[in-house]
Amino acid sequence: MNRALRPSALVIRAIIVFALAVLPWLIAGTTAADDQAAVSAVKDAKAEEAWLRHGFTGAQRDKIRTALQRGIDQKFVPGGAMLIIHRGEPILREGFGVASLETRQPFTIDAPCRIASVTKPHTSTLITMLVEQGKLSWDDPVDKYLPTFAGIAVRDKGPATRTPKVRELLSHTAGFPGQPAIDSGRWKIKSNGTLADAVADLPAQGLAAEPGTVYAYTGLGYMVAGRIAELVTGKEYGALMKEMLLEPIGAKAATFYPSDELKARVPTAYERKDGEFVKLDPASRPRAAAAFPNPAGSLISTVDDVGRLLMLHRNRGQVDGKQLVKPESLQALYQRQPATGRTSYGLGFNVLKVNAKGEGIRVRHTGASGTFAQLDFENDLIFVLLTQVPQTQTQPFRDGLLKAVAEVFSSADSGAN
Repeated sequence: MNRALRPSALVIRAIIVFALAVLPWLIAGTTAADDQAAVSAVKDAKAEEAWLRHGFTGAQRDKIRTALQRGIDQKFVPGGAMLIIHRGEPILREGFGVASLETRQPFTIDAPCRIASVTKPHTSTLITMLVEQGKLSWDDPVDKYLPTFAGIAVRDKGPATRTPKVRELLSHTAGFPGQPAIDSGRWKIKSNGTLADAVADLPAQGLAAEPGTVYAYTGLGYMVAGRIAELVTGKEYGALMKEMLLEPIGAKAATFYPSDELKARVPTAYERKDGEFVKLDPASRPRAAAAFPNPAGSLISTVDDVGRLLMLHRNRGQVDGKQLVKPESLQALYQRQPATGRTSYGLGFNVLKVNAKGEGIRVRHTGASGTFAQLDFENDLIFVLLTQVPQTQTQPFRDGLLKAVAEVFSSADSGAN
């Protein structure tokens, strides 16, 4: 019996020796594969088919995916989610890379992300709906709704010549300090309590410039606009956003109030230091630390739900055949506003291109957390990208991806804004 087993023992011994010899190579290969996370870990089959049906080739799609993979290989981002909608239909919808370097959890298509300033187009859309309803006007002075703003001063210069207008709140020309001055602490912005508490504290802080004269990118105007929305409707801002905009467009995952389950699914935020990723606590960033729904930048959403907002604009205010907001009300958001200069900022959107009538035909907004949303009316194209690495640290990746998209869709814009 022992003799009969002897050949099998030799075979087993040989297998063990071989396994020990190749195991280090297998481990190294697996680690390398993990480090270079598969760019197309999560794809949408319907979008895959639609890409070809819309007349694009597999090679063109690979060009975009190569740009995504390059971002991972060069350690600009560990992963993200991307959505391209062409002629009203998703044709590229996928997650790439990982949501957590520690757990290697794939970055899924439906990953809820901190979209930062991509919140602003949501807020401007809500405000234009209220303007359409006659609850306020774009040219109303702020002190019509917030009397404490009457007589507001320009810091170190005395009383301002007038109070800001509602439209100036959303075009960054109301005279509030820019984000660098806020981040440096020169303006102390209340982040606890409610939106009403934070806005009530602003008049004492003063303005940095005369209203309507200077563009300074800031979230303060959006906070004031959000507070005015609360006052004219009698509803808390987060609830108002959900009721008037998010629910009607079908943005079910978008929220200012993430549950514990939703928070657990939010991809890890990282920053880049010396070519490596370091965990970033979003609450440590002054602009993201507010305890209340911040109309300027605290919405959590997915690529699909951001896409739904842009589809509302693409469809000229219609959702499933129902007119939610008039086309002319939305068009007001794409008009380049006075004093915005080279930024060509409208109301909640950067206006990248206009037609002969001065109407915006390509608009976008980005977010500090590494988010991007663009609507190209001319080419009937929507492009949404969500990552969780600060956009200031990922510019080469974003530019390369935009270049790839531009090459595929010929006249799509590849610049940064």
